[in-house]
Amino acid sequence: MEIAADTIVAVATPPGHGGVGVVRLSGPEAAAIGAALTGHAKAWRPRHVTRTHVTAGASRADALVTFFAAPASYTGEDVIEIAAHGNPVLLASVVDGAVALGARLARPGEFTLRAFVHGKLDLVQAEAVRDLVDAVSPAQVRTASGQLGGGLSSAIQRVAEELRGLETLLEASVDFPDEGYRFIDPQEANARVESVGNRMRALVAGDAQAALVRDGATVVVAGAPNVGKSSLFNALVGTDRAIVTPVPGTTRDLVSERLLVDGHLVRLVDSAGRRATSDVVEAEGIRRAAAAAESADVVLLVLDGSRLLDDDDRAVIAAADRARTVMVVNKADLPQVWPGDALGASIEIAFVSARTGDGVAALARRLATRLARVDTGGEDLLVTNRRQRSLLADALACVDHATAEAGARGGSLPEEFLMADIRGALAALEEVTGRRTREDVLADIFATFCIGK
Repeated sequence: MEIAADTIVAVATPPGHGGVGVVRLSGPEAAAIGAALTGHAKAWRPRHVTRTHVTAGASRADALVTFFAAPASYTGEDVIEIAAHGNPVLLASVVDGAVALGARLARPGEFTLRAFVHGKLDLVQAEAVRDLVDAVSPAQVRTASGQLGGGLSSAIQRVAEELRGLETLLEASVDFPDEGYRFIDPQEANARVESVGNRMRALVAGDAQAALVRDGATVVVAGAPNVGKSSLFNALVGTDRAIVTPVPGTTRDLVSERLLVDGHLVRLVDSAGRRATSDVVEAEGIRRAAAAAESADVVLLVLDGSRLLDDDDRAVIAAADRARTVMVVNKADLPQVWPGDALGASIEIAFVSARTGDGVAALARRLATRLARVDTGGEDLLVTNRRQRSLLADALACVDHATAEAGARGGSLPEEFLMADIRGALAALEEVTGRRTREDVLADIFATFCIGK
């Protein structure tokens, strides 16, 4: 893929006011434009910070300027970074000044695109840059940082090199059939393909763990009507997100909110009170509530401690998967009418008052402990990106096809057939890292980046 040989500029720090803001330029005229903006007469010293002033409209402001000479820069081009006061008006004036001097406004992700085109990053690392910027949980930060460091790329590259080596030996055997010599025994070739398949299988394993890191754990607040589910949901979220009324069946649909619970990303879901009903709309809400609880990582099953269990409570308790359930006895600020051990000693129980907030923080800590059991770590080689997982699965399917065909033929597969599957796997792997990727796909990927990155 080719990129324009021009110089681009953008604010590289988040929008809004801050202590420091950075304007980034990249391209052949970056150093000259930086000098014109600052009045700096000397040549920039690579990888050194220069204290100076920058022209911002009709005024001048203090600035620190760092110059990175090509190819030892983020983009592989000459890069100037101007750090000034983080006022958006000032930074916009600096950008306008750069444009007046011949720079062009950068498109979303264009700095990272240039880094990819110049070989500073592969596509896995480039996508990790975006994921690291967007990360909201420690697990997401660890995963993106590991991928940006090249751990996943190296693992994919080792698999691809093994397949390319096999392809070379098989192709040599096909090219010299008259000599009656095989550069690799077919059974050995098939055994090596099977071994590569096992290594690839480890990369695409852990789909549930990948979803947990990428999307967060799903925690569903469930229970019978009027036990305080929505009140507990609001208490955990910290805002009046769900409607709370004394009328049974107020919640008809799923209400969700993303939040961090002691560093764990959570999608907290409030659901309809589960009971027998003839109301068609409420019945659909109850069906959705049951489906959400069925697929949840953790269920907070809410009961009302100020009244005896009724048939609706017992039905919800009977349907609960106790391995994924925390029983939450709400309304602890009211006189309790049934003992805490009424559900049996083997059930995890938390006592809270969603109205006063008592016990909610302890419940959050207990939930974090639960999530720590689900979140098993090991994110260094975890593939959370859906595009990458799909392509790795395609590559594995090619390798598994070769292994299955060899098994059906007594452990030996003709070189031509094995080469076809190897090439299919390599094509998919090269799409993962960007060695072979259509320009429209690249455009779609980098369009999801923020401007300035």
